[in-house]
Amino acid sequence: MIRVLLRRVGTTLAATAFAAASVAVGASAADARPGDRVDTTGQGVGAASLHRSWACDIPSGYAYSSVRINTRCAWRYEYYLLDAVNYNLTGTYACSIPSGYTYTASRLGNNCSTSGSSYEYRLAKV
Repeated sequence: MIRVLLRRVGTTLAATAFAAASVAVGASAADARPGDRVDTTGQGVGAASLHRSWACDIPSGYAYSSVRINTRCAWRYEYYLLDAVNYNLTGTYACSIPSGYTYTASRLGNNCSTSGSSYEYRLAKV
């Protein structure tokens, strides 16, 4: 009985440690610059963000900086998302210009198209 109890406690502790490590790892230190993160009402600590992740669609409030074809999206485009609402994207090159931003420069590149070159825009907050 005690062995079973200890095994359950050990399994629970291992699962808890794994979950805590998964949450603690998060983004790299280079991405955690002070002032880039804006506290938004209603989201609070632990709110999920798609910032710097790949997705099959572009949600409202997001821009994207790269595109690729992926089987996960049924052989459609997959976009590398940038959260324009909760992060300051000034100075970042993106394929689209989100609301509340303008661009200060453009360049021809290969990130925004899977079939050749297209324009990328250096964002600046309005």
